[in-house]
Amino acid sequence: MNEIRIATDKIEMLATLNDTSAAARIWDALPIESTVNTWGQEIYFSIPVQCDLGVEARDRMEVGEIGYWPTGSAFCVFFGKTPASKGDEPRAASPVNPIGRVEGDVKVFRQIRDGDTIRVEQVESAKVAEQTEEAQEAETNSPKPGENPEPETP
Repeated sequence: MNEIRIATDKIEMLATLNDTSAAARIWDALPIESTVNTWGQEIYFSIPVQCDLGVEARDRMEVGEIGYWPTGSAFCVFFGKTPASKGDEPRAASPVNPIGRVEGDVKVFRQIRDGDTIRVEQVESAKVAEQTEEAQEAETNSPKPGENPEPETP
Protein backbone atom coordinates (compact mmCIF):
# COMPACT_ATOMS: atom_id res chain seq x y z
CA MET A 1 0.00 0.00 0.00
CA ASN A 2 1.24 3.46 -0.91
CA GLU A 3 0.87 6.67 1.06
CA ILE A 4 -0.12 9.91 -0.61
CA ARG A 5 -0.51 13.53 0.45
CA ILE A 6 -3.61 15.51 -0.59
CA ALA A 7 -3.03 19.23 -0.16
CA THR A 8 -4.46 22.66 -0.90
CA ASP A 9 -3.41 26.03 0.50
CA LYS A 10 -5.91 25.34 3.33
CA ILE A 11 -5.40 21.68 4.26
CA GLU A 12 -2.98 18.77 4.06
CA MET A 13 -4.06 15.17 4.62
CA LEU A 14 -2.40 11.80 4.28
CA ALA A 15 -4.14 8.87 2.67
CA THR A 16 -3.32 5.26 1.86
CA LEU A 17 -4.00 3.79 -1.56
CA ASN A 18 -5.23 0.20 -1.74
CA ASP A 19 -3.82 -2.58 -3.93
CA THR A 20 -6.03 -2.15 -7.00
CA SER A 21 -4.99 -1.49 -10.59
CA ALA A 22 -6.72 1.93 -10.52
CA ALA A 23 -4.77 2.92 -7.39
CA ALA A 24 -1.51 1.73 -8.99
CA ARG A 25 -2.16 3.81 -12.12
CA ILE A 26 -2.85 6.88 -10.01
CA TRP A 27 0.31 6.28 -7.95
CA ASP A 28 2.36 6.08 -11.15
CA ALA A 29 0.85 9.37 -12.42
CA LEU A 30 1.73 11.38 -9.27
CA PRO A 31 2.26 14.22 -8.64
CA ILE A 32 -1.03 15.59 -9.97
CA GLU A 33 -2.35 19.13 -9.64
CA SER A 34 -5.94 19.97 -10.51
CA THR A 35 -8.92 22.21 -9.73
CA VAL A 36 -11.46 21.09 -7.12
CA ASN A 37 -15.18 20.59 -7.67
CA THR A 38 -17.49 20.03 -4.70
CA TRP A 39 -20.66 17.98 -4.58
CA GLY A 40 -22.17 18.04 -1.12
CA GLN A 41 -19.50 16.65 1.20
CA GLU A 42 -17.43 15.21 -1.61
CA ILE A 43 -14.57 16.82 -3.47
CA TYR A 44 -13.56 15.58 -6.87
CA PHE A 45 -11.16 16.70 -9.55
CA SER A 46 -10.01 15.57 -12.96
CA ILE A 47 -6.79 13.59 -13.18
CA PRO A 48 -4.82 12.37 -16.23
CA VAL A 49 -5.59 8.70 -15.57
CA GLN A 50 -7.91 6.41 -17.51
CA CYS A 51 -9.34 3.28 -15.86
CA ASP A 52 -12.40 1.17 -16.53
CA LEU A 53 -15.02 0.49 -13.91
CA GLY A 54 -13.67 -2.35 -11.74
CA VAL A 55 -15.52 -5.32 -10.29
CA GLU A 56 -15.23 -3.63 -6.87
CA ALA A 57 -16.99 -0.46 -8.11
CA ARG A 58 -19.94 0.86 -6.11
CA ASP A 59 -21.82 4.06 -5.44
CA ARG A 60 -22.24 3.62 -1.65
CA MET A 61 -19.06 4.80 0.01
CA GLU A 62 -17.82 5.28 3.55
CA VAL A 63 -16.74 8.53 5.16
CA GLY A 64 -13.02 8.91 4.47
CA GLU A 65 -12.93 6.69 1.39
CA ILE A 66 -11.24 7.76 -1.81
CA GLY A 67 -12.57 6.70 -5.18
CA TYR A 68 -11.75 6.94 -8.86
CA TRP A 69 -14.73 7.94 -11.01
CA PRO A 70 -14.21 6.57 -14.54
CA THR A 71 -17.07 8.62 -16.00
CA GLY A 72 -15.25 11.87 -15.23
CA SER A 73 -11.65 10.58 -14.95
CA ALA A 74 -11.80 12.01 -11.45
CA PHE A 75 -10.24 11.48 -8.04
CA CYS A 76 -12.95 11.67 -5.35
CA VAL A 77 -12.77 12.13 -1.59
CA PHE A 78 -15.94 11.32 0.37
CA PHE A 79 -16.25 13.03 3.75
CA GLY A 80 -20.01 13.13 4.34
CA LYS A 81 -23.41 13.31 2.68
CA THR A 82 -23.74 14.05 -1.02
CA PRO A 83 -26.86 15.06 -2.98
CA ALA A 84 -27.33 11.34 -3.87
CA SER A 85 -27.12 10.17 -0.23
CA LYS A 86 -29.91 8.25 1.41
CA GLY A 87 -29.29 8.74 5.10
CA ASP A 88 -25.85 9.71 6.39
CA GLU A 89 -23.68 7.58 4.10
CA PRO A 90 -21.80 9.23 1.26
CA ARG A 91 -23.07 8.17 -2.14
CA ALA A 92 -21.38 8.82 -5.49
CA ALA A 93 -23.32 10.10 -8.50
CA SER A 94 -22.53 6.79 -10.21
CA PRO A 95 -20.24 3.86 -9.32
CA VAL A 96 -16.61 4.59 -8.47
CA ASN A 97 -13.61 2.34 -7.97
CA PRO A 98 -12.61 2.48 -4.27
CA ILE A 99 -8.89 3.26 -4.28
CA GLY A 100 -8.02 4.08 -0.68
CA ARG A 101 -8.77 5.88 2.55
CA VAL A 102 -7.89 9.22 4.12
CA GLU A 103 -6.05 9.12 7.44
CA GLY A 104 -7.21 11.50 10.15
CA ASP A 105 -10.15 13.86 10.57
CA VAL A 106 -11.88 14.16 7.19
CA LYS A 107 -13.87 17.19 8.37
CA VAL A 108 -10.95 19.36 7.24
CA PHE A 109 -12.15 18.81 3.66
CA ARG A 110 -15.11 21.10 4.49
CA GLN A 111 -12.66 24.02 4.12
CA ILE A 112 -12.12 23.29 0.42
CA ARG A 113 -14.17 25.24 -2.13
CA ASP A 114 -14.95 24.92 -5.84
CA GLY A 115 -12.02 26.25 -7.84
CA ASP A 116 -9.34 25.62 -5.19
CA THR A 117 -6.10 24.16 -6.51
CA ILE A 118 -5.32 20.72 -5.15
CA ARG A 119 -2.20 18.58 -5.34
CA VAL A 120 -1.82 14.84 -4.81
CA GLU A 121 1.68 13.46 -4.43
CA GLN A 122 3.58 10.47 -3.22
CA VAL A 123 4.58 10.75 0.44
CA GLU A 124 8.29 11.23 0.93
CA SER A 125 8.52 8.27 3.33
CA ALA A 126 7.78 5.98 0.39
CA LYS A 127 10.56 7.65 -1.61
CA VAL A 128 12.89 7.51 1.40
CA ALA A 129 12.19 3.77 1.74
CA GLU A 130 13.13 3.24 -1.91
CA GLN A 131 16.31 5.28 -1.49
CA THR A 132 17.16 3.33 1.67
CA GLU A 133 16.78 0.04 -0.20
CA GLU A 134 19.01 1.34 -2.99
CA ALA A 135 21.62 2.50 -0.47
CA GLN A 136 21.56 -0.87 1.31
CA GLU A 137 22.00 -2.65 -2.01
CA ALA A 138 24.94 -0.39 -2.93
CA GLU A 139 26.50 -0.98 0.50
CA THR A 140 26.20 -4.75 0.05
CA ASN A 141 28.04 -4.49 -3.27
CA SER A 142 30.81 -2.15 -2.05
CA PRO A 143 34.02 -3.21 -0.25
CA LYS A 144 33.95 -3.37 3.54
CA PRO A 145 36.23 -1.11 5.62
CA GLY A 146 39.70 -2.56 5.63
CA GLU A 147 39.12 -4.51 2.41
CA ASN A 148 41.10 -3.53 -0.60
CA PRO A 149 39.01 -3.14 -3.69
CA GLU A 150 40.24 -4.76 -6.87
CA PRO A 151 42.82 -2.50 -8.46
CA GLU A 152 41.64 -0.82 -11.62
CA THR A 153 43.31 -1.93 -14.77
CA PRO A 154 44.57 0.80 -17.09
